[in-house]
Amino acid sequence: MKFNAVLNMILSSSSMIFPLITIPYASRILQPSGIGAVSFAQSVASYFSLVALLGVQMYGVRACAQVRDDPRELARVVEELLIILASSTTIIFLIYIASVLFIPRLAEDRLLFMVFGLVLWLASFGAEWFYQAIEQYGYITIRSIAFKFIGLLLMFFFVHKQSDYVIYGGIVVFTGYGANILNMFRLRTLVTFRPLKELNIRRHFKPMSSFLISSISSGMYAQADLVILGFLTSNTVVGVYQLVAKVKSMLCMAINSVVNVMLPRLSYYVKKSPDKYYDLLVKNINFVLLLAFEGIGAASLCAEPIVMLLGGSQYKIVTIPLLCILPALLFASLNTTLSQYLISIGKERKYALVNFTGLVSAIVYCFICIPLWGASGAAMACSLCEFTALIMRCWFSKDFLKKIYKSIEVWQSLISAGIAFCLTFGIRCFISFDNPIIEIAWVGSIYSIFYVLLLFIFRETFVRSFWKIILNKTYGRR
Repeated sequence: MKFNAVLNMILSSSSMIFPLITIPYASRILQPSGIGAVSFAQSVASYFSLVALLGVQMYGVRACAQVRDDPRELARVVEELLIILASSTTIIFLIYIASVLFIPRLAEDRLLFMVFGLVLWLASFGAEWFYQAIEQYGYITIRSIAFKFIGLLLMFFFVHKQSDYVIYGGIVVFTGYGANILNMFRLRTLVTFRPLKELNIRRHFKPMSSFLISSISSGMYAQADLVILGFLTSNTVVGVYQLVAKVKSMLCMAINSVVNVMLPRLSYYVKKSPDKYYDLLVKNINFVLLLAFEGIGAASLCAEPIVMLLGGSQYKIVTIPLLCILPALLFASLNTTLSQYLISIGKERKYALVNFTGLVSAIVYCFICIPLWGASGAAMACSLCEFTALIMRCWFSKDFLKKIYKSIEVWQSLISAGIAFCLTFGIRCFISFDNPIIEIAWVGSIYSIFYVLLLFIFRETFVRSFWKIILNKTYGRR
């Protein structure tokens, strides 16, 4: 588990490091209108892809993890799910093509949307859920980093002016989904497919129904701000706002790097080792709280230099939207953790209900806030939506939370973050730098030092455990 967590953190780190290179370059070359067109097309294609996947990206992890010790049954499950995906993707792809051809807002960038249409096929047949279920995080990490690096080189070679935004869109597809082509070829070396007569596809329909609703709803409400903003405003506004969305996405990805490796192990422990199951979830929640407050505090203090570094002066107006979306960092991370709990104990219907409610609330919040406040309204809608979903997940998880609430260290992280923020803000009033990189490094370091020291003073479990490990390794060898 620790090895998998480390690998997933490396993968998440690469997902943060590469955007730190690509976003500043693409934002300045393509300008807000070009980058906005790509972001809008990517979000719309993701909507269709979510429907085509039928929730298999979540259901497949659990279904394969439960039979991973039986190679024959595992191969059967994989083949059955791939056949289901082939049928659904074909139907949804035809609907996607029709939408691009006949909906005016999409037809404005028809070629770009056609390029992103490849996402539907690559996402469906990448079988990422299979590799997660058998916990091959070493392969996933190496493969993903390699394709990100190739995509980085392609961007520098081929994207040089604003009109290259379609080429950039193709590179985004390659970087994000090209590795799935390797998955397809490698799958045949790991799974022996059976004749069709031995398969029972219908057995998956009922358990998949809840995952279908939940995955579509959660994916849609996570991107509702960008999609609705795209339909209500222009590519330029979307281009400016996407910077905020990517900062939030990168920070959430960093926090959830450990959470994402938990589902296969939770599904395995839920029946075989209840004590390990609850211990794992408690550690997960505390770790999320610790990192979320760190991220919110540091990003709040560095909001303006972050925007200047990633986008430049023409994106400076999104400093306020960035501050508005930061609370979603905590809510979304906790939502991910509680979702793992609901899925692992088989409460897919409640999980689906929460996500569907989240989608409805996201639409309502967006249509209220965006016309009033534009990009800031989209950011507020995102935070409100994640908070609404968190309240519901806490309600459905109340029996579990009652058992573990004494072990959750929310006050240590919250108070430490608050005091560290005030101390760092005071120092920053006297010492600041014009260079955004130096400013982020300086302020982030000061805040982190204060935060960790305060966590140690307030006896936060992770920090004290880490300190004990250091002491044991330092003095244990003497």
